[in-house]
Amino acid sequence: MNTRLLNFLLIFFITLLALNLILPNPEQKITPKNEVILHVGTAYVSPDIPVVEVENTTTSGITIDTCRDFSIKKDHNLLTNPPKEFCKTVTIPAGAKEKLDLSPLYKLFQTPGKYEFSLTSNGKISYADTIGDTPGFFRSLFRNLFYAPIYNLFAFLISTLPGYSFGLAIILVTIFIRIILLVPQHHILANGKKMQAIQPKIKELQAKYKGDQAKIGMELMNLYKEEQVNPLGSCLPLLIQMPLLIVLYWVVLEITLLSNYYYLYAPLTNFDISRIDTVFFGVHLLSIGGVAGAILALTVGVAQWFQIKLSLPKEEDIKKLEKMEKKIIEKKDGKYTETEPSLMPDPSVMNKFMLWGMPIMIAGSTFFFPAGVGIYWLIGTLFMLVQQIVVNKMSDAKKK
Repeated sequence: MNTRLLNFLLIFFITLLALNLILPNPEQKITPKNEVILHVGTAYVSPDIPVVEVENTTTSGITIDTCRDFSIKKDHNLLTNPPKEFCKTVTIPAGAKEKLDLSPLYKLFQTPGKYEFSLTSNGKISYADTIGDTPGFFRSLFRNLFYAPIYNLFAFLISTLPGYSFGLAIILVTIFIRIILLVPQHHILANGKKMQAIQPKIKELQAKYKGDQAKIGMELMNLYKEEQVNPLGSCLPLLIQMPLLIVLYWVVLEITLLSNYYYLYAPLTNFDISRIDTVFFGVHLLSIGGVAGAILALTVGVAQWFQIKLSLPKEEDIKKLEKMEKKIIEKKDGKYTETEPSLMPDPSVMNKFMLWGMPIMIAGSTFFFPAGVGIYWLIGTLFMLVQQIVVNKMSDAKKK
């Protein structure tokens, strides 16, 4: 009986799986054949531009005149006299899809509303519509407080550089940001060196008060105060870098969108976004991956390796700490006894991960970012590399 029930359930689930694979999902739209179809998202956030895609499911290619065959209504009002930049001839092969460039109509999409699109092809009309929503609080905060200032900085630099060079602007913005962060970054790097210098004292305290975590914590706080060291200082670079990296990622990715006119400050209203040159020494700065992306990622990884190598303790200092880890001394009744090795992670293992793991992770991230972000990361790393060399020399001079 149990075997029959098991066989029945097995056949039932196999049949159910087969039907699920064979039969269409009722929630999915079935694309009609031998038609030209408009696709658009059900909603978008203004002042961004909605993405409208034309799918050609016919057996032959089609040609569309965007001003003659394509029309837009906003809140049921037909758009008339579109800008000449919008009027283009688009050829779509059989079975292919093509996105329509609506960027010349950016002013139309700056305010929320309902947008209706229609396309006439081969005597048939295809319809699609979307709703422009008002941006939420956090999106507005990000765009106006972070995105807009960085974009305007780029716009100002690009407009003053020869050839509207986006690549040169990225380098200048990177240097500008690094100069602003020069003093805090110097304190962070110097703090890291101080933390390395007091590691033997930390080990001694941990050995002396082993088992009494409250006492160890109190003594460590006193030590940090005495040595003027911030144990959380190494976290600050990430707190500073990550927001900048996120903003820069979006600015680079959207640098040529005409909807950015919405964010331009009054003195830059004459900035011509269409003139931006996004090619720098043969590398398209908006591209992701590819041969150029791989070379850039490798270069960033190597630069990061050298910078991290210089920030880590020297070999002789690591060996001293390893010896202290293997032989911790504690005092009981006036006598010193040897205890078990510490259960803390092996410093050499942690250093190896920092030295090899971090550059690999950063190089991998660079490969999947736009090339412009990789340029920013590379210039920033080289800047930090020089700064690390200066800090190391100052630290060595103090030891002498």
